[in-house]
Amino acid sequence: MLQSQLQLHLQSTSLLTQLGLLVAFSLALCLTWTAFTILSPYLRVQGKKILNDRARSELLWTNARQRFQAGARELFKAAFAQHPNAFYIMTDTDVELILNPKYAPEVRNDKRFDIGKYNEQMFHGTIAGFEMFEDDHVLERVFVETVRNKLTRAIGKFVEPISQEAADGLQKQWTDNTEWHALPLHQSILRTIAQQSSRVFQGPPLCRNPDWLRITVNHTVTFFEAAESLKVWPHPLRPLAAKFLPLCRKLRSEAEEARSIIAPVLEERRVRQAQRAQHGPAKEAGEKGEEVEETAGDMIEWSEQTANGAIYDPALLQMKVSLASIHTTSDLVSQAIFNLCSRPKLVDDLRKEVISVIGQYGWIKMAIYQLKLMDSVLKETQRLKPISIGTMVRTTTSPVTFSDGLQVPQNTRTLVSCHNMWCDSVHKDASQFDGYRFLKLRQRPGQENWTQLVSTSNNHLGFGHGMHACPGRFFAATTAKVLLAHVVLKYDLKLLEGQKPDVIEHGAAQYANVWCEIGVRRRREEIDLACPLA
Repeated sequence: MLQSQLQLHLQSTSLLTQLGLLVAFSLALCLTWTAFTILSPYLRVQGKKILNDRARSELLWTNARQRFQAGARELFKAAFAQHPNAFYIMTDTDVELILNPKYAPEVRNDKRFDIGKYNEQMFHGTIAGFEMFEDDHVLERVFVETVRNKLTRAIGKFVEPISQEAADGLQKQWTDNTEWHALPLHQSILRTIAQQSSRVFQGPPLCRNPDWLRITVNHTVTFFEAAESLKVWPHPLRPLAAKFLPLCRKLRSEAEEARSIIAPVLEERRVRQAQRAQHGPAKEAGEKGEEVEETAGDMIEWSEQTANGAIYDPALLQMKVSLASIHTTSDLVSQAIFNLCSRPKLVDDLRKEVISVIGQYGWIKMAIYQLKLMDSVLKETQRLKPISIGTMVRTTTSPVTFSDGLQVPQNTRTLVSCHNMWCDSVHKDASQFDGYRFLKLRQRPGQENWTQLVSTSNNHLGFGHGMHACPGRFFAATTAKVLLAHVVLKYDLKLLEGQKPDVIEHGAAQYANVWCEIGVRRRREEIDLACPLA
């Protein structure tokens, strides 16, 4: 009996000891993580001052990140007033070095500034569901090379199909109602551009498949929301958290649904490719009756050609293309339409340009180039409201010293501010929207190139600059111009009473107002955009 009691006592003591050790270990782990979370930003900046620092009453960086989300533009403005060249600041994700735009020429083609590493860190590229931003992944190579070498060169033959999808999308979203009626601008533009883009990216019938269009529109929103939900977790725990967080599970579910939709399309394409390889290229009648080779049709085929046998995830690549293009282009077009709603003279001049240019050329590549006023309106829209107040995001792979002596340590996340786009010293009356601004500049000798929407420069960073400038900007410009041509020629526009299309600011990001409705009514267009030369 005594022996049994002694054994129970020893077991109880052992259990309490183990429990005490577990508590002590957990406490030590918690304290270590807290200390690391607090101190690691200071260690990375090597003793430099961090702006938007923790207040004395704040233990963690949570409030600092929230301050950045609520007022990044004002924080940048105040910081540059004190530190004109560069400064470290706590953003809504981590500490970053913000650079004056004057450094853009030095950053633009310097391979020590790595965009892939930055995106992998920012968007959890090594975690399941976020693989499209994994650094040095074959997917990135196929994506960039396909967009640059295939999509951009083929834009000319897709202008008319893009126009067809714009007409169909607007008819569905905006209707043919000749009475004034309200509509949610951003959602209607988003769905229409998704349809236009999918015509080129995946071709028919996917471009009008409602499930595919739903995923291409929703997946981007899910992606960024899921990325945000992971950022509150410590880095070592994020892969585990991603397995259980609802948004991360939804992200993976959408990717699987996308694969199930695109899989039969890919299989059919591969069978057709095998038949072509066996029997030779298909022939079709040319304009004079001669036979000509059938050409590749869309991003699916181009990606297969670019991959050249390398293993990649075709569905993931298509989702990456959609994520990179559809929402950014929709944002630009939505903001441009908001700007047009209160400028009837500008709308009238755009209509005259569309009638003249499309009436003369039809839907060909040259027509897109000749829409110069429209190009100016879009570039001015992007100047005043780029998608972010900072661009050219990078992570340094080795120490960098700029020409003026500014030193950037290795593994530093950098961002180039866009504030020179709003400076009177760079752009006259910079705070004012002037849709004719870049058209007038373009007419001056020597100003023809940089004033075009697709051109990047030190004074206009809307599409980035240098070797990592947006590779899809030529396609985005074409899609935006075609859609705007249909809008201004087919509809009257106005802002509704009480509606203000104020820009939505979230950290460094700036979005066209997704809630603001506008008034539209169908008008009789002066030329038939479906068949302008008939």
